[in-house]
Parts: sequence; C-alpha cells; structure tokens
Amino acid sequence: MTSIEAHKESIKYMLEDVNEKIRKEQATTRQKLVGFACSEASCDMLAVLLHLKNLIDPGFNVNHRFFASEKIAKSRLKFDFPSKNALMPLLVQQEEYRNSLCYGKPKESKTVDKCVENLFTIKKIIEKELGEDL
Repeated sequence: MTSIEAHKESIKYMLEDVNEKIRKEQATTRQKLVGFACSEASCDMLAVLLHLKNLIDPGFNVNHRFFASEKIAKSRLKFDFPSKNALMPLLVQQEEYRNSLCYGKPKESKTVDKCVENLFTIKKIIEKELGEDL
C-alpha cells in the first residue's frame, strides 16, 4: 500500500530527475531513464488525484500497464474521475512514449521532448483538479 505522501515523494524525485537530464542536455542520451521517469510520475500523479478524491482504496495500485491502450485503460478505470476524458488519452500516449524510449533503438530528441511535454500536460491538468502543486 502506497501512501499519498509516498506518491508525492516519488513524483518529486522523478520530476527532479527529468529536469536534471534536461538541464544537463542529457535527455536524449538518457532517454530510457526519461521514459521510465515520465511514465512513473504520470501514474503517481493519477494515483494522488484518485486517492485525494476518494475514488480508490488505499491499496489500489495505478500501474503503467493500465494504459497500454484506451480499451484496457477504460476497463481498469471504469469509474468516473475529474478530467478523465482529457487524462486517459494522455496517459495512453505516455505509455507509448515509455515503450518507444525504453525499448528498441534510440529515438530522436523530438520523441523525448514530446514525452516530457506530455508529462507536464498531465501534471498541469491534475494540479488544476487538485488545486495544489505536485
């Protein structure tokens, strides 16, 4: 069982890692780490939203595999939640970036940039729903 505080701490570390890679201009060369961090942070952000809105039990784990497709995501998260229609496609896209960046041959910097941009779009939506920064 992961607490809200543990999710927030994970988000903090993942965002710090992504921002450090960007600052040091290493995002493309370290794209597997960026892909993983963006995916994990996205899932943790969603978990915080769902926990704070009392939509999931404390033991519920938001897994990145839930977002392998929109169909799977909808079957795993059948309930309604704030900004669901906006978040679901972004989370599915984030999983696609994870798979693209973490497996196979290295991708162009454009793909890494889109992955990071997608993460911050998710973050902005969830922060707006929560009324607090993550």
